[in-house]
This record gives sequence, structure tokens and C-alpha cells, in this order.
Amino acid sequence: MPDNTWKTSCHHMSTCALTGASAFFDAIPGSFMLINGPLWCYFYAMKYVEDYDASALRRFHCTQPEGNALVYGTEKDLLAGLDFVKANFTPERIFILNNCSVSLVGDDIAGIAAKAGLPCPVYAADCGGIAGDFAEGYEIALLRVIEEVKMNAKGKRDLADVSEATPKNAAEAKVSGNITPEIVDTRPSVNLLGLSPTYFRGEEDIKEIRRILETAGYHINAIPGGGSTWDEIMKLPQADYNLVLRDELALKAAKILKTEFDIPYLSTGMPYGIEGTLRWLEMIHAVLPAKNPEAVRQEAETVNSRLQFRSSNMQSLWGPLWFDNILIAAPPSEAAGIAEAVRSEWADTGNLVIHFTQDTPLRPSAANKICVTGKDDGAMKETFENWTGGLVMGSSLEASRLMRLKKPFVNCNIVLPTYHEIIATDSPLCGIRGATYLFERIWNAKLNGCMDAVNETK
Repeated sequence: MPDNTWKTSCHHMSTCALTGASAFFDAIPGSFMLINGPLWCYFYAMKYVEDYDASALRRFHCTQPEGNALVYGTEKDLLAGLDFVKANFTPERIFILNNCSVSLVGDDIAGIAAKAGLPCPVYAADCGGIAGDFAEGYEIALLRVIEEVKMNAKGKRDLADVSEATPKNAAEAKVSGNITPEIVDTRPSVNLLGLSPTYFRGEEDIKEIRRILETAGYHINAIPGGGSTWDEIMKLPQADYNLVLRDELALKAAKILKTEFDIPYLSTGMPYGIEGTLRWLEMIHAVLPAKNPEAVRQEAETVNSRLQFRSSNMQSLWGPLWFDNILIAAPPSEAAGIAEAVRSEWADTGNLVIHFTQDTPLRPSAANKICVTGKDDGAMKETFENWTGGLVMGSSLEASRLMRLKKPFVNCNIVLPTYHEIIATDSPLCGIRGATYLFERIWNAKLNGCMDAVNETK
């Protein structure tokens, strides 16, 4: 792992793979995370997840290997950790997440876990910072779960082969009336891949995406890493389509599911803005038609009319929603989607710059300049040093950097970390409800800037 990538993942705009894997598994009810590493890694990952899930502490434990474990292995510490879990919890799955240093030891985790005699499956993943950042850890976890989906599907096929060999029993059961007809759901069924409650407004975004798709007439089959249970995740192969909301988290998984189960996939990105959300839904409807997309369109038009009316009123008092510069610093799906929505639906600007926190092939036309963390750090530095004022849509990291440089700006947080603001509402960033939320926050950022300018003249 390059040094600049390491510094980025651990200290700047992202977090390490251990955190990404922990976030994925924590979002599956019944999972337990055993961090095989020092307390620092444990607290780092657990606290990140705990920010959205207050119960996370009850599903995290740490082995705290002794200093000589890197030479002699972590078996002693790992068995002690597994015994603690066995004595105090009843998880459906235990995931042993090795940090950077322990990943180098090469312990036989499966063999050690077998000695513990646990009543549930135990899996291991090497996902420290050496493995990458949050997105790569999330991907490691998702692919590990897909391996279980494949094994589960194979087991069912084997059982089906056995049952086909004894058709008489099935016929007798049907005649005796022991088989209850199932109610068939005729709605097109989709899996949502690449969602996580640990993103800024992540839980709210998941609910909004589900709401829009269900309103349009889709059935949500499973959202691995986004709240689905283990039973729901094992039904991934039953979907008609996989929708990839964030390529950096789930595109590889979608390709594997296409190869293994012949489930087609569509890389949709995240839906931002009113028009952006409708385009997003139309893209899905084009490959997998639903019965009621018009209901979403009608809702969108009603909301958009209200926003336009309020915008007109504010413009008559304060002028157009204009910013000399707009900086958007976020993961690829957020940055690209929000940039297009901001420039095409809400605000005017002379210069829009995107700082992607992960590498991506996305190049949204709304941007005048695009930088990628770890690749274009010099150009990113110039963005801050040459900043003359405008709207910053990012995290507390961008805000604090501009404050240190004594640069003027107005702020709208769209990603973590957010140390200088508290949000307690249930508004999402994406979808139709998210459009009203961002519209409100961007206008209020402008108005705060106007009030600051008035105060400075006094």
C-alpha cells in the first residue's frame, strides 16, 4: 500500500479497511465482530460504527494480542476472545477481523476457531490498513458474505437433487393437502448493493431509496450491509436485478453475482436532486419496468413546484443562489451526484471543483476541475491556497483547513467527519426528501454568508 494512500485512509478523508469491514458486518443483525489486534484498532473501528449504531459496543470485542504474538502467533489471545464471546453472547455469525500486523502472522484462524467449539459459524478476514481504505474493507466483507451465499445455494441444489429422486413423496404430500400454495409477488425484485448506514445520513438514505423504489412498484429483495438479516442475504440469488449504488463498494460483487447466478446488474449511482432522482428511476425502469413510476414523478413535481416557489421568494430578497466557487469533497457516488444536482437544479457558480476521496473513472460534466485524493494532492492543496470564497460541501476536514488558512467560505456538510455540527433529524441527502434537505441547507449557507457580510460592515 503506497504511503500516501496509507496516510489518506488512516488520517484524512477516509478510514481503514478494518473499519469498512466492521461497518458492513455490524449492519447485519446477529453478527459479532472480534477485532484481532490492539485496542487502538478496536476503538477506532468500534467508535466509527457506534456513531450511527449506539448498540455497537455490545457486538464488538478485542483480543489484545501480547507483544510476542507477532512471533508466536495469536492463538492464545484468539481462543480467550472466542471463549469470552461464547460465554456472554449468542451471535449468528462471528467475524474475526485481523488488523495490519496480525494479518502478517498467518494464523490458521479456522483451525483455532474449531478448537473453541462455538455453536455458530466463524469467519476471518485480513482487513487492516494495509488492505486499503473503508471502501476496500467493505468490499472484502461483502465478497466474504457472497461466498456463503454461494455455499448456501449449492446446498439447496444438492437437496433439490435428492428430492427429485423421490417424486412419490412429493405427490403424496400434494394429494394429502400438506402443501400450502404460496402467494406470488409479481413485482420486479432488486438487490441494493453498496449501501451503508455508516455514511453521512446513510440510514436515512437507505430508507429513502427503499421508499422511492417501493412506491414505483419494486420489491426490495436484500440490502447486504444495509440492514438485511442473514436469511434475507441468503436470498440474494432470487432477485431479478442487482442495483449498484456505489461502484467503489459493490461493483465487483455485482459482477461475481452475475457470473455465479446470472443476475444482471446496473450501476445506478446515488440519486440526488429532483431531476436527478427521476433520471435515476428512469434508468432502472428502462431495464426492469415497474408498474407505478408515475407515482414518484407526481410526488417529485409537487415537491419541485414548492421548492421553486420558495426559491423565487428568496431570490427577490437576496438575489440568485450564486457562489463564486463551489468545492465538493466526498466519495465518488456522493460527489458526482451532488455536483450534477447542485449545478443543474439549485445554484449557479463560476467554478465547481470536486475532490474525490477515492479513485474513480467518474468525470461529471458539472465539474470545472477534478482531483483524486492520493493522486492529485498538489492540485488539492492549490484549491485551498487559492480559495477566494464560496460554498464548501464536504466534511469538517475541509472546513478546518480553510479556517486555518483564514479563507472565507460558507459550509454544508455532506460526508463524515462532522465535528462542528449536530444533526438530529431524519432527513436523507438523496432522493426527493433529500433534495428538499439539501435545497434548504444550501440556501441557508448563502443566507449565513449574507448575514456575516452585513455584520462585517457594521
